[in-house]
Amino acid sequence: MELYQHNLNLLHKYDPDLAEKVMQASIPEWIEIVQAKDGNPALKVLSAYLHSAYRPIEEAFKITSRFEPDEGKRTVIYGLGLGYHVLEILRKSKGDVAVIEPSLQIFRAFLSSMDITPFIERTRFIVAEPPEKILSRLLQGEWNIFKHSPSVKISEKYFNLLDRGRELTEILKNQSLKIMVVNPIYGGSLPTAHNCAQAFKNMGHKVTTVDCENISQGYSWLRNITRNPQNGNSLSNSFIKLMGDSILAQAADFKPDLILALAQAPLSPQSIEDLKQVGCPVAFWFVEDFRTLTYWQDIVSSYDYFFSIQKGEALDSFKMAGGKNCYQLPQACAPWIQKPVMLKKRDRKKYSADLSFMGAAYYNRQQSFPQLLDFNFKIWGTEWQLDSPLGKHVQNANRLVSRTEAVKIYNSAKININLHSSTFHAGINPEGDFINPRTFEIAACSGFQLVDHRSELSEMFHIGKEMITFSSMADLREKCHYYLNNDAERSEIANRAFLRANMEHSVEHRMQEILLHIFTDQLDSLKSRLSGRQSPLEFFIEKAEEGSELREYLNQFPTEKEFSLKTVVDHIGNGEGALSDNEIVMLMLDHVVEEKF
Repeated sequence: MELYQHNLNLLHKYDPDLAEKVMQASIPEWIEIVQAKDGNPALKVLSAYLHSAYRPIEEAFKITSRFEPDEGKRTVIYGLGLGYHVLEILRKSKGDVAVIEPSLQIFRAFLSSMDITPFIERTRFIVAEPPEKILSRLLQGEWNIFKHSPSVKISEKYFNLLDRGRELTEILKNQSLKIMVVNPIYGGSLPTAHNCAQAFKNMGHKVTTVDCENISQGYSWLRNITRNPQNGNSLSNSFIKLMGDSILAQAADFKPDLILALAQAPLSPQSIEDLKQVGCPVAFWFVEDFRTLTYWQDIVSSYDYFFSIQKGEALDSFKMAGGKNCYQLPQACAPWIQKPVMLKKRDRKKYSADLSFMGAAYYNRQQSFPQLLDFNFKIWGTEWQLDSPLGKHVQNANRLVSRTEAVKIYNSAKININLHSSTFHAGINPEGDFINPRTFEIAACSGFQLVDHRSELSEMFHIGKEMITFSSMADLREKCHYYLNNDAERSEIANRAFLRANMEHSVEHRMQEILLHIFTDQLDSLKSRLSGRQSPLEFFIEKAEEGSELREYLNQFPTEKEFSLKTVVDHIGNGEGALSDNEIVMLMLDHVVEEKF
C-alpha cells in the first residue's frame, strides 16, 4: 500500500487527471499480481501471464532486443503490463516514450507493484482512452511502435481499432472526403457550425453547407403569424418538412461521404431517415446541455452517430432513448479566429481591464458579479440590466459582440472571468459536467482566465499549471487579487494553456476525431468508395491529349490532395528559372479568372 501511495503522489504531480481516474479503480479478481521465480512481481490476466513467470527482466531484454528507437518518430508502446519492456526501451531511447494501455485496472495493478520513479519523467501513460481521441489529439505524427504481444492479445479488438484508425489517418492525408454541414437556423451553436465547415476545409476536404440561418427571419415570422398553438405547430411542422426536403435535394446533388448536423438544425426524425437514402452516415453534434434543452429525445434514435459535449449521465440518457452510437466530443477553439493579436492604442484603451467578462446575463452571473464591482471590471454581452449597478459596467449597451471583438477582449484583460451559465444556481453549478467554448477560445488567444470548477476540465488542461479554477465567489475574489499581483505567473499559465489549446483542442482536432470515430469501423467500405472516385487532377490528365506537353506538365501533381488553378499557380510561384509555355498559359488564365470574378 505504501508503494501504491508513493506512486499515486508522484503521478498526481505529472498527470493529475490520470491520478484521479486510477483512484476510482480497483484490481478485480481476474487480475493477479504473483511472484516470479526470480522474486520480481509478474502479472496474470484471465489466467494468462503478461510476463515470464520465471525471469521477467531477462524476458523483457530479449523481446526488446530487436527494437530500434527511431529518433525521427515518436516511440509508442502497445500495452503496459508491469512495464519491464518499457524500462528496456527507455534505456535504448534518448527521447520520451508513450505507453498505450486500454485497461485502467491493469494500470492500477502496475502502480501497486512497480516503483514508477524510473518511468515518470520520460513516459506518457495513455490509459483507457478511445483510439480516435489518441490519434486526433494525444499522439499525432509518425509512430515507431513496439507491440507487447501478451498485452495486445488480451486487448486485441482495441489495438486492431487503433491500427485501423492509423490506416484511416494516412488515407485522409491524401484523400478528400465530401462533407455536408447542416447549420442551425439560429442560436449559440451557429458559430460552431461555421467553425466545423471551415475546419474540414482546412483539412483539405470538400465541404458544402446548408445555410439554414439565411431563413431565420422567415422562420421567426412564421412562428408569430398566429396565436393559435395548434395552427402554429402545424405551420412549424410544415416549415421543418420543407427544410428537410431542401436539405435532401442538396445532399442528392452533392453526394456527400458524411452529413454532419449541428444542434438546432431543422431536421425532423423523418427528414433524418430520408437523408440516409443518400447512402452516407448522418451524424449530429449536440453542443448544448442535455438537461436544459431536451429536444434530443425526439431525434437521438434517428441519427447514425450522436456526438455530445457531455458524457456520463448524458451518454447513458442518449443510449436509453435509442441512441445507436453516442460519443463525447468537447467544444474547441478556432485558431484562425481566436489567437493572440497586437491591438492599436485606441483598442487597448477600450478593451483593457483588470477583470473582463464576455457573455449573456444568465441568472447566476447576475447574482454573482455584483461581488466583483470593487475591481476594474468590464462586462461585454447581451441581456444585462443596464440601469442596475452591474449594468454600469456593461461596455456595449447589450449589442451582440462579434467574434473579432471577443478576441480583442480576451487579449486585453489581465483576467478573463469564465463563469459557466446557469438559469437557477446563484453561483457555481456544483454538477458542471461540460466545458463551454469560451474556455478554449480564451486559451487560444493566450488570455489568462479564472474558470469555475468543471468535472471534465482536468481531462483537457492541467489544473494549476495551464488553467486556474475557482470553487466559490470568495475563492474567485482571492485568486483575482493574487493573480493581479503576479504578472509573470499569470503570463506563464496563459502561455501553457495557449500551447495546449492549439496542440489538442482546435476544431480540426475535433473534426478529425469525428471522422476517425465514424469511418474506422467502416474503413473497407470507405476505401472502396474512394477508389471509385476520380480526382479533379485525374480528370484533367485524362482530358489532355496523350503525349502532349500539357499532360506531361500535369503529371507533376500526382500527390496533390486537392487540385485547382491555385495549386498550379502556387507551384509556379515556388519554381525557379524561365517560365514554360504551359506555365505562362496558366498564369494568364488565373489573371482572367480574377478579372472576371
